[in-house]
Amino acid sequence: MSTPTGQPGPPTAAELRERSQEVARRVGQQVGRQVSTAARRQGWRARTSAWLLLPVAGLPWVGFGYIALKARRPQWAGAALVHLGVSAGAVSALVAGDWWTVLGVLAAGGGWGAGVVHGLAANPRWLRTRAALSPTPSAPWLPPLTASSSSPDALVGIGAGSAGDPAQRAALHQQRLEELVDVTARAGTALPEAALPLVRQLHDAALPLLARAAGGGRPVPALDLYEVEAVVGEHLPTALGRYLALPPGYVPDTVADAATPEQALLAQLRSMVELLAEVTDRLHEHDARELRVQAAFLGEKVRRSDLDL
Repeated sequence: MSTPTGQPGPPTAAELRERSQEVARRVGQQVGRQVSTAARRQGWRARTSAWLLLPVAGLPWVGFGYIALKARRPQWAGAALVHLGVSAGAVSALVAGDWWTVLGVLAAGGGWGAGVVHGLAANPRWLRTRAALSPTPSAPWLPPLTASSSSPDALVGIGAGSAGDPAQRAALHQQRLEELVDVTARAGTALPEAALPLVRQLHDAALPLLARAAGGGRPVPALDLYEVEAVVGEHLPTALGRYLALPPGYVPDTVADAATPEQALLAQLRSMVELLAEVTDRLHEHDARELRVQAAFLGEKVRRSDLDL
């Protein structure tokens, strides 16, 4: 709305209502991402802290032995031996009887309390160590790295050069594409807010191409299929994996005009979206050209039939 002088006038009630709804939608999405990420992070912390049940059960040496093995920390292995020695001494005193029984009870009670307190004190370091050892320290709750995992590094290397039937490769990449969208959604605030919409754009652009190649109907030209599989099987998981491998809140000590990790990730995702758009345009042009050729062929065939008659 503008005034007779050409200057923009005050917004109407409908415009204000639309703006407020858009602001509320964005705030709701951001709060939802933060809540979802916090819930996943707390769930991971609870699962990773389950070893504390061992000290509570009176087996602190088992608990410290477990985290020492997983984290490869000799200090925790030494703590496990100390707790084992205290427990063994308490059991020996209880078995000896007489006045040793009182000493054994005191040692067992004190050892249990010390094990629980020591476990609670060691758990924050254990959580940090476990997250640092994860392939994705920014989002350690993501699945482990296995051949069928949706984690980024597991998907790297299944790209367009993999052996096998093109239809089978396309079907495999369809599955990987769905897994990558799920990984991006589950990463939550560990990824930039704009990452998930871009990954979904990649999904919407690549899925019809892969479905066409996997369906065994009209083939996808080899070069076009190669580029789609390279995006899904190599470029996209590599970009996500390298970003998630950075520690949370990492800021590189580089020159002022260098791209930040967030900017680099989003630039790669946008480049992939543009690449798949070009592939789709080429495929449509290829189909249209074949349609014209087929029309010309049939027209010529009909004309010849008329002449023969």
